[in-house]
Parts: sequence; C-alpha cells; structure tokens
Amino acid sequence: MLKKFTLGLMAAAVLAVPALSAPVFAADRPIELNNGKLKDNRMLIPLRDVAQHMGAVVEWNQQLQTIEIQKDDIEMLLTINSKKVLVHQAETELDVPAQLINNTTYVPLRFVSQILGADVDWNSYGQVATITLEGKQLVVYVEPVKLLAAEKASAARLKQLSDKLNEAADVSSLKQIRTYFKPYFTDRLINVIIQNKGLEYHYTFKDPVTSGSYRTKTTGSFLQSLDIGHDAWETEFIMRDTKIIKVNGIWKADSVSFTKGKIPISGA
Repeated sequence: MLKKFTLGLMAAAVLAVPALSAPVFAADRPIELNNGKLKDNRMLIPLRDVAQHMGAVVEWNQQLQTIEIQKDDIEMLLTINSKKVLVHQAETELDVPAQLINNTTYVPLRFVSQILGADVDWNSYGQVATITLEGKQLVVYVEPVKLLAAEKASAARLKQLSDKLNEAADVSSLKQIRTYFKPYFTDRLINVIIQNKGLEYHYTFKDPVTSGSYRTKTTGSFLQSLDIGHDAWETEFIMRDTKIIKVNGIWKADSVSFTKGKIPISGA
C-alpha cells in the first residue's frame, strides 16, 4: 500500500519538481509551452507567451487588432491577418500572417529569429521547437492530440523501450551500440548515448507509470518513477521521462530526461 501511494505522489509531483535533462544536469530548466500549432506544415507559436518569457512587453489592441511588442530598444507592431511587421517604423514581412486561434495570437516560428534575434532549433521528428535568447530557453511543443488505441504505442512496446533504456544506462560492455539499439532508439538518442557512454543514471526502472501521452500522431512520451531511498520523514525518488516518436510506423525512444525529488511521508 505504501509503495502504491508513493508512486502516485511521485507521478503527481513531477510537475512541481525541477527537471534535469539527461545526460547532464542543467542549471536552469527550459520553460516548456504545450500550445504550439502546426498549420500548412509550418510551426506556429503563441506570441504573447513566447515574447513575455523572452523578457518582452506585449500589448494587445482589441479595436485595431494589433499587437505591440517592446524588447529593450526594439519596438515592433503586428496586425492580425497581415504578414507585415513594423520594426522601428521600418516594414518587414513574415512568411505567414499573424493570426488569432482560440483568442491567442500565433506567429510563425521564424518570427523569433527574424525579429527578436533568437536562435531557433526545429525538431521535425519530435515536432518541437527550442528557442534560445540571452541565456533563456523555451521549448514549444505542438498541442497534444487524442489518438485511437491502435495509433498509440502498445504496452508491450513501451515495456520493450523501457528495458532497452535500462540497458543503455551503461553501455561499457556493448561493442555495436548503434546496431544494437537502432530498432528501439532514434539516431539522435543513440548519438547522445555513444557520446556520454550511457545515460546519467544507472537505475533500473520497471513498467511505465503512464500508458503514454501523445502530442501528435507521431510524437508522445511516457513516465516512470523509482523509489531510491527514504527515512522516517520523506521518500526520495527519481522519474524518467521518455519522449517517443513514430518512425516509418515504429515507435522509438527519441530523448530521455530525469527528475529527482523528495516527498514527505504521510503521517510523519
């Protein structure tokens, strides 16, 4: 009973504990947004959320349908359904117009690099954008979708990926690492494992705590938690968050991140 209660708390606590990306700990966890959109094969990002997290001030004019953004000495003005952007009164143009979707203004991903000067990385397999500006980093995921059971990774496949990740924690005894893991991991994850000679932690995780969540028809993730120690007052745990993608109809692990934390024992 205590073990089941602890695992439940761990799963709930993952959103409240700073996460650390494998294979090394990061000083500051990137800010994650889950409301990106894919439209006509273009990644659209929520303008206000991204701009404000990058330190900009955003003002919306309902009557004129315009958005004014100020960042340091940069001033810009966008208009809904228009490709034109005024930057210090000089006109430039986006590849697609700013648009309102469910009362949120969206602009193409290219906007933050073209106008704000941010570095942008787009992972087409994972359908996730990483935006970096002045030491701040945002990760924008495409908004989750609902899939039919047949479209999801099966419980057996998730268990298989979990077992292979356990093996990948320490690859010192493996000679053909890429060949061995290719049926289960993407080249991206295999490269990380080879470069770092395994994953950061050597714990053996058991069955996934979740049955998987999906952002698109080809991207998802699953969580696992493990009790790694406790005393009379609290339990220490670690969680493994595995991002998965479907490549040529096969679900593979694409990246792994870890969260460590402690939770008080009820009644202590």
